[in-house]
Amino acid sequence: MQKQAFKAGDTIIAEGEEGNTAFLIVSGLVEVSIGEGAKSRVLATLNAGEVFGEMCLIEPGPRSATVKATTDTECIATSYEEFMAALQNNPAQAAQFMKTLVRRLRQMNRLVAATSPRRRGLSALFQEWQASAPVSVSEVLPLQWTMI
Repeated sequence: MQKQAFKAGDTIIAEGEEGNTAFLIVSGLVEVSIGEGAKSRVLATLNAGEVFGEMCLIEPGPRSATVKATTDTECIATSYEEFMAALQNNPAQAAQFMKTLVRRLRQMNRLVAATSPRRRGLSALFQEWQASAPVSVSEVLPLQWTMI
Protein backbone atom coordinates (compact mmCIF):
# COMPACT_ATOMS: atom_id res chain seq x y z
CA MET A 1 0.00 0.00 0.00
CA GLN A 2 1.20 3.47 -0.78
CA LYS A 3 -0.07 7.01 -0.40
CA GLN A 4 -0.79 8.95 -3.56
CA ALA A 5 -1.64 12.62 -3.90
CA PHE A 6 -3.85 14.09 -6.61
CA LYS A 7 -4.56 17.72 -7.50
CA ALA A 8 -8.08 19.02 -8.05
CA GLY A 9 -9.11 18.07 -11.59
CA ASP A 10 -6.77 15.06 -11.87
CA THR A 11 -8.26 11.89 -13.34
CA ILE A 12 -7.40 9.10 -10.90
CA ILE A 13 -8.93 6.24 -12.88
CA ALA A 14 -10.59 6.29 -16.31
CA GLU A 15 -13.56 4.24 -17.45
CA GLY A 16 -12.45 1.38 -19.69
CA GLU A 17 -8.79 1.38 -18.58
CA GLU A 18 -7.40 -1.84 -17.15
CA GLY A 19 -7.05 -1.69 -13.38
CA ASN A 20 -5.78 -3.71 -10.45
CA THR A 21 -5.69 -1.04 -7.74
CA ALA A 22 -8.32 0.30 -5.34
CA PHE A 23 -8.11 3.56 -3.43
CA LEU A 24 -9.08 4.57 0.10
CA ILE A 25 -9.63 8.33 0.34
CA VAL A 26 -7.61 9.79 3.22
CA SER A 27 -8.55 13.42 2.51
CA GLY A 28 -10.34 15.34 -0.22
CA LEU A 29 -13.28 14.68 -2.52
CA VAL A 30 -13.64 12.72 -5.75
CA GLU A 31 -16.39 12.54 -8.34
CA VAL A 32 -17.42 9.21 -9.90
CA SER A 33 -18.91 9.38 -13.40
CA ILE A 34 -19.73 7.20 -16.39
CA GLY A 35 -19.81 8.11 -20.07
CA GLU A 36 -17.96 10.84 -21.92
CA GLY A 37 -18.71 14.37 -23.05
CA ALA A 38 -22.40 15.26 -23.27
CA LYS A 39 -23.33 11.71 -22.24
CA SER A 40 -21.28 11.89 -19.04
CA ARG A 41 -23.27 11.29 -15.86
CA VAL A 42 -22.09 11.83 -12.29
CA LEU A 43 -22.94 8.84 -10.10
CA ALA A 44 -21.49 9.93 -6.77
CA THR A 45 -19.20 12.20 -4.83
CA LEU A 46 -17.00 10.35 -2.35
CA ASN A 47 -15.03 11.76 0.58
CA ALA A 48 -12.53 10.71 3.25
CA GLY A 49 -12.99 7.15 4.47
CA GLU A 50 -14.65 5.91 1.28
CA VAL A 51 -13.22 3.48 -1.27
CA PHE A 52 -13.30 3.42 -5.07
CA GLY A 53 -11.90 1.02 -7.65
CA GLU A 54 -12.76 -1.88 -5.33
CA MET A 55 -14.15 -4.17 -8.03
CA CYS A 56 -10.65 -4.82 -9.36
CA LEU A 57 -9.63 -6.25 -5.98
CA ILE A 58 -11.99 -9.16 -6.64
CA GLU A 59 -11.20 -9.45 -10.35
CA PRO A 60 -8.77 -7.10 -12.12
CA GLY A 61 -10.15 -5.73 -15.38
CA PRO A 62 -11.51 -2.65 -17.13
CA ARG A 63 -12.67 0.21 -14.94
CA SER A 64 -16.44 0.69 -14.83
CA ALA A 65 -16.29 4.45 -14.17
CA THR A 66 -14.06 7.50 -14.21
CA VAL A 67 -12.97 9.02 -10.90
CA LYS A 68 -11.64 12.58 -10.75
CA ALA A 69 -10.36 14.57 -7.79
CA THR A 70 -12.66 17.56 -7.18
CA THR A 71 -10.32 18.92 -4.51
CA ASP A 72 -6.71 18.14 -3.67
CA THR A 73 -7.00 14.51 -2.59
CA GLU A 74 -4.80 11.98 -0.83
CA CYS A 75 -5.46 8.26 -1.14
CA ILE A 76 -3.97 4.98 -0.04
CA ALA A 77 -3.65 2.68 -3.05
CA THR A 78 -3.93 -1.10 -2.65
CA SER A 79 -3.11 -3.55 -5.43
CA TYR A 80 -4.91 -6.82 -6.10
CA GLU A 81 -1.89 -8.79 -4.85
CA GLU A 82 -1.60 -6.73 -1.64
CA PHE A 83 -5.31 -7.10 -0.97
CA MET A 84 -5.34 -10.88 -1.44
CA ALA A 85 -2.40 -11.26 0.95
CA ALA A 86 -4.08 -9.01 3.53
CA LEU A 87 -7.33 -11.01 3.39
CA GLN A 88 -5.53 -14.18 4.36
CA ASN A 89 -4.14 -12.43 7.42
CA ASN A 90 -7.31 -10.53 8.38
CA PRO A 91 -10.70 -12.14 7.61
CA ALA A 92 -12.50 -9.25 9.37
CA GLN A 93 -11.14 -6.95 6.67
CA ALA A 94 -12.64 -9.27 4.03
CA ALA A 95 -16.05 -9.05 5.69
CA GLN A 96 -15.89 -5.24 5.79
CA PHE A 97 -14.88 -5.13 2.14
CA MET A 98 -17.78 -7.40 1.16
CA LYS A 99 -20.18 -5.13 3.03
CA THR A 100 -18.91 -2.23 0.90
CA LEU A 101 -19.51 -4.23 -2.28
CA VAL A 102 -23.04 -5.19 -1.21
CA ARG A 103 -23.85 -1.56 -0.33
CA ARG A 104 -22.66 -0.45 -3.78
CA LEU A 105 -24.69 -3.19 -5.50
CA ARG A 106 -27.79 -2.06 -3.63
CA GLN A 107 -27.14 1.55 -4.64
CA MET A 108 -26.78 0.48 -8.27
CA ASN A 109 -30.01 -1.52 -8.06
CA ARG A 110 -31.84 1.57 -6.78
CA LEU A 111 -30.28 3.66 -9.57
CA VAL A 112 -31.36 1.17 -12.25
CA ALA A 113 -34.85 1.00 -10.79
CA ALA A 114 -35.14 4.79 -10.67
CA THR A 115 -33.96 5.32 -14.26
CA SER A 116 -35.88 2.48 -15.89
CA PRO A 117 -39.14 3.46 -17.57
CA ARG A 118 -40.75 0.43 -15.95
CA ARG A 119 -38.87 1.04 -12.68
CA ARG A 120 -37.29 -2.40 -12.66
CA GLY A 121 -34.30 -3.43 -10.61
CA LEU A 122 -31.44 -5.77 -11.44
CA SER A 123 -33.47 -8.79 -10.38
CA ALA A 124 -36.16 -8.02 -12.97
CA LEU A 125 -33.53 -7.36 -15.65
CA PHE A 126 -31.89 -10.70 -14.88
CA GLN A 127 -35.22 -12.54 -15.05
CA GLU A 128 -36.00 -10.90 -18.40
CA TRP A 129 -32.58 -11.89 -19.73
CA GLN A 130 -33.09 -15.44 -18.48
CA ALA A 131 -36.48 -15.65 -20.23
CA SER A 132 -35.01 -14.42 -23.52
CA ALA A 133 -31.94 -16.70 -23.42
CA PRO A 134 -31.39 -18.51 -26.75
CA VAL A 135 -30.88 -21.81 -24.89
CA SER A 136 -33.14 -23.35 -22.33
CA VAL A 137 -32.47 -22.39 -18.75
CA SER A 138 -32.00 -26.05 -17.85
CA GLU A 139 -28.96 -26.07 -20.16
CA VAL A 140 -27.32 -23.27 -18.23
CA LEU A 141 -26.08 -23.69 -14.70
CA PRO A 142 -28.48 -21.76 -12.48
CA LEU A 143 -27.06 -18.64 -10.91
CA GLN A 144 -27.58 -18.13 -7.23
CA TRP A 145 -27.48 -14.71 -5.67
CA THR A 146 -26.30 -14.56 -2.11
CA MET A 147 -26.53 -11.39 -0.08
CA ILE A 148 -24.47 -10.99 3.05
